[in-house]
Amino acid sequence: MRVVIRRDRPSIVVAEGRLDLSKYFSTTPLVFAYRGPHGRWFTSVAERYVERVNWTRLPPAESKSATRRDLITGGFIKLRDTVLVEGDRCIWCGMCVSGCPYGAFDYEERREIRVNYDSCVDCGLCNSICPVDAIYMPSMPDDMLADLIKTSPSPLRFICDFAFVDSDVEGVRVKCIASLPKQYLYLAAAKHGEARAYCSRLDKCPLWPAAERWGRGLGREGSEFVVKAPRMNLEPGGRWQTRMLAVAVGMPVGVIKVAEGCTLCTACANVCPTDALEIVGMELRITPALCIGCGICVNKCPEGVMSLSLEPVERPYERVLLFRDEPLRCRQCGKEMPYSKTMASKLSKKLRERGISDDHIYLCDECRLKYI
Repeated sequence: MRVVIRRDRPSIVVAEGRLDLSKYFSTTPLVFAYRGPHGRWFTSVAERYVERVNWTRLPPAESKSATRRDLITGGFIKLRDTVLVEGDRCIWCGMCVSGCPYGAFDYEERREIRVNYDSCVDCGLCNSICPVDAIYMPSMPDDMLADLIKTSPSPLRFICDFAFVDSDVEGVRVKCIASLPKQYLYLAAAKHGEARAYCSRLDKCPLWPAAERWGRGLGREGSEFVVKAPRMNLEPGGRWQTRMLAVAVGMPVGVIKVAEGCTLCTACANVCPTDALEIVGMELRITPALCIGCGICVNKCPEGVMSLSLEPVERPYERVLLFRDEPLRCRQCGKEMPYSKTMASKLSKKLRERGISDDHIYLCDECRLKYI
């Protein structure tokens, strides 16, 4: 076993056999840990990141028990291995809020995003579903994950803190598998053909609600979530870039369906945080690779005709037609109007229900002046 303990930065642990990592948290803020035959490889990668990790903003947590010395020196206050928020990077998709099983976010769109650490259980699920790096875990920096994938000498397995205690399964430490952004798992699979995430305690773990939610859509073999993919020479990088690559090897994307009744009002395209949706002329289109499945468009659709699912897409980078309508033409001069026939029909119906004339809807600006 090799242990490099540093009080002022993350420590590196290469384990041989079972180990309770929590005993190191009294002297070090974070741990980069690995168990397996390639300790030199892991150490060489981890050492490149111990100086870069911004762990100083981690919130404190009080130990449940403390010695007299701890009380005198303040040693009972520990830095908590948890998520941090960079509000200025937030795209306000709300996925962290809707995804958190514990309701640990104080969130007001375009105003505030903050973790309520009294409710947070440090599962890191919000880190894994954040499409950008507005939420991150210092113990799992994205660039280190990318580096591990690029240089791994064998198929990668990610294991949680409990796995170090409960079993001899080999792998790279993540606090909980729910904290691992899935795009990195898919890119790891593309490197060697498969990648795995091992959940030691499954439904007996206090973090299982997060791990179960994280694992939806993934293959499962006992205690392991598994991704298998054709080998491809893909270079992971930042979170968004890696996500865009991961969809090429089968990572699910948001699949939007639009039923009859769409008015092409532009509400969905206007609120889409990733510009996956666009309206061109009288057509609503989507680029599947850009859709993160946040569901904002579905919630904002005034007609309630949109639905969302998460599925792999065969050609994720190609634009897909979701809905097409015909433009309304002026009933007097035949000029093309800036809204669709469906929009005109719905507006007309609402006006007639209120006893208001709908003649102006079917006339262009010039003809309105002549005939109304």
